[in-house]
Amino acid sequence: MQALNAWLAGHDHGLLLQGPDPDGPDPVMHGVVVSQAPPPGTRLHRWATVTVWVRHDPGDPGGVREPRRPIPPEGALESELPEG
Repeated sequence: MQALNAWLAGHDHGLLLQGPDPDGPDPVMHGVVVSQAPPPGTRLHRWATVTVWVRHDPGDPGGVREPRRPIPPEGALESELPEG
């Protein structure tokens, strides 16, 4: 999960997210959450702190690009187009 989405979801559920080094230079808002403590499913008090570890991937931010493998069957993509 993207770190910003995790932070927002935690806030919506009454939790505070922080990195392993709260005074560190990297905010928890960027990257992908790869681990957390306490583990998922643990019951916590409202506004308890959850520590998350984030992977900062400097790779291409463009996402997955074509061509997809395996190639979709002929006509499969046309069925997803809006009518009109």
